[in-house]
Amino acid sequence: MKKLGLLVMIGLVLGIWSFNSEAASFRIGVAVPLTGTFGKDGALVKDAYTFWAETINAKGGIASKGQKSPVELIFYDDQSDPQMSAKLVEKLVKEDKVDLILGGFGSSQVMAASAVSERLKFPMVCGSASSNALFERKFKYYFSTLGKATEEIRGVVEVFTMVQPKPKTMAIVGANIPFTAQACDGYEMYAKKFGFTVVHKELFPLNLQDYNTLLQKVKAKNPDVLLVGSHMAVALRTMKAMKEIDFNPKAVAFSYGPTVPAFAQGLGKDAEYVFAASEWTPNLPYKDAFFGTAADLNKAYHKRFNRFPDYVEVASIGGALAQQISIQELGIIPPVKEEDRVKLMEKLHKINIMTSYGQINFGEDGANAEHPPVAVQIQGGKLINVYPREAAEGKPLYPMPAWGERK
Repeated sequence: MKKLGLLVMIGLVLGIWSFNSEAASFRIGVAVPLTGTFGKDGALVKDAYTFWAETINAKGGIASKGQKSPVELIFYDDQSDPQMSAKLVEKLVKEDKVDLILGGFGSSQVMAASAVSERLKFPMVCGSASSNALFERKFKYYFSTLGKATEEIRGVVEVFTMVQPKPKTMAIVGANIPFTAQACDGYEMYAKKFGFTVVHKELFPLNLQDYNTLLQKVKAKNPDVLLVGSHMAVALRTMKAMKEIDFNPKAVAFSYGPTVPAFAQGLGKDAEYVFAASEWTPNLPYKDAFFGTAADLNKAYHKRFNRFPDYVEVASIGGALAQQISIQELGIIPPVKEEDRVKLMEKLHKINIMTSYGQINFGEDGANAEHPPVAVQIQGGKLINVYPREAAEGKPLYPMPAWGERK
């Protein structure tokens, strides 16, 4: 209890701000990693919700039933611990008496947290967890703006059907946690579907220290392409190890990590040619009435944080917006009652809207049924959309030069 009390104090310092208004606020709680393994990733989600709330509050709040109610966010740090995430969601509901919940970061954390929100009948819309297992529980109150993990990586396999000379062999490695392991399953499924031979597949512990030995085994198989099931830290360590052992496949692709600005900032020129799965880029023809076009959102986000958003941040904004639009159309105002949350859950299952994140249409299992996978590549220090072809900003650079041949 002492530990939890300390976390509560940290959460209060980090996450609460008040909005002075005569109208009651929508109090919305979020348990998200701000420290631990996924602390940097979770901080992006916190920024995303902050951006959404500030934008809506600048317009007076959520317009519903003839009034505008501002948004008050309450963030707690789950320390990248699934059990802590579950405890904090229960605390947000039972002690803080929040009106609504939004999802945190990471499939393991969200899996535990959403089990609590399901039991307490609080809809949880999330833009930063995509493990298939999240959608296999027949939950009614869990929704995701991202595609399923095995589908999310399709673009970074399919893009290699476009390049010349077409690669023949692929190796797959990934951290043995739900999202990244299932991303590896997706890699294998699509590699076989598109006619590539998988010469190596291996899952490793998330806390693996010796990446060099792991990748030496893969190097010995001489694959044309290395596909990695990753979070940010895994992606960084993989790249550093590849350079240290002079491992030179013709391409390397990650399920997550390179779309976070810190990846290119941390690796500099060594990040060039890297492919990554994505679900959003600012050149896509998406728009809504709140943020404008995808390009408008990208620009406004940069103005607020002095950096461009990762696609997970935009997916989180899209989830918050889907919940906001549902509230408005249902005429819900705070304090939100249990019967309102039941109506909200039913509404979210039916929603089919275009946003600056893209189309949001939650299927019966809560997954976004509409969003297409995108592949990006770091070229000249920037993320360039290279797939699908109709949305591409540039051609994929392939094969990438060996470490010793780079300028």
